[in-house]
Amino acid sequence: MSRPAMGPRVDFPYFEHLHYYDQVRAARLNISYSNVREFTFGEFRRELPKDLDLNWANTNGPERLRKMIAGRHRTRIDRVLMTTGATEGNFLVNASMVRPGDRVLVDSPIYSPLRDVPTGLGAQVIRIPRACNDGWRLDLNRWRDEAKAGARLLVFANLGNPTSAALSRTEIGEVAEIAAESEAYVLVDETFRELAFERRPPSVAQFGPRMIALSTITKVCGLGTLRAGWIVAEPNLLERFGRIKDYTSGGNSALGQLVASWALERWEFFLRRARRILTRNRKVVREALAEMPALQAEVPPFGTVLFPHSLVDVGTLADALLKRYKTVIAEGRFFGMDDHFRLGLGGDTGELRRGLGNLRKALQSAA
Repeated sequence: MSRPAMGPRVDFPYFEHLHYYDQVRAARLNISYSNVREFTFGEFRRELPKDLDLNWANTNGPERLRKMIAGRHRTRIDRVLMTTGATEGNFLVNASMVRPGDRVLVDSPIYSPLRDVPTGLGAQVIRIPRACNDGWRLDLNRWRDEAKAGARLLVFANLGNPTSAALSRTEIGEVAEIAAESEAYVLVDETFRELAFERRPPSVAQFGPRMIALSTITKVCGLGTLRAGWIVAEPNLLERFGRIKDYTSGGNSALGQLVASWALERWEFFLRRARRILTRNRKVVREALAEMPALQAEVPPFGTVLFPHSLVDVGTLADALLKRYKTVIAEGRFFGMDDHFRLGLGGDTGELRRGLGNLRKALQSAA
């Protein structure tokens, strides 16, 4: 008896960047992380309430938490859906909106799940590259031309990961117009947006019903394992995303959302803390790069990462750093650009300085 014809298969690419960190966990120095330096539970100087209900939680999180998040995006509380990190948010949006064969336009270089989730769902993913020698400028003409050929979703990160490049208010407005003309939607990961401080771009949530924002507290606050994220979009879209969330996480951790509330209550403190760390580390990196002519990069004025071009083969460099110096960088192939790598600006200054010293020695050995 013949089997019925199978439909398109869901087949997600291996998340190599994530599991690479599992493999190098024992390394002494990791100078590739995108988060601000870790913040410990004890530093909150608060105790968990003894009556905290660990058996039940609202499937969309506490109203007070969502109200604080809505305020960060200058929108309404009914436009916020809580997720288990921005990673789940990215999956929910794509799983709800993307079908096999859909054209999805993706900014490049970019954090791989923003590219690979639509790939796994069978979309035709079109990477629209930026160039480091052009200051990572957004080519709006290319985006317009590709969207005219058809698009379901336009995907960005603002600030960019791994470049820290920003989408300006004007550029967001033009992207919104391109989406409206092509009847597409726009998905923007805004995890790093507020790390531009007084120069932070507006949330795309303010630019119309086709705009969808993702974010999380983890990078700004150094709370990576908390997994507290959200989607900001029109309520009719959130209802669709929420139906899929019922089958992924169902709801969010009551404990995690409590600590997320504590962090958002002290958001300005965390931004000041991040600025102090990043200002100090930018100076260290700027001075170090001046002694490494094999690397071509400008230290960005904001954000937690930079993405230098290397005249030395990046794979060889990364292997040498790990084997000889127990130091980790994130290879550019994870982000779609082989001859670059990601450096983090938000970590411990002493560790960053030592890691950069090892990077300089590895580059000299390879020359």
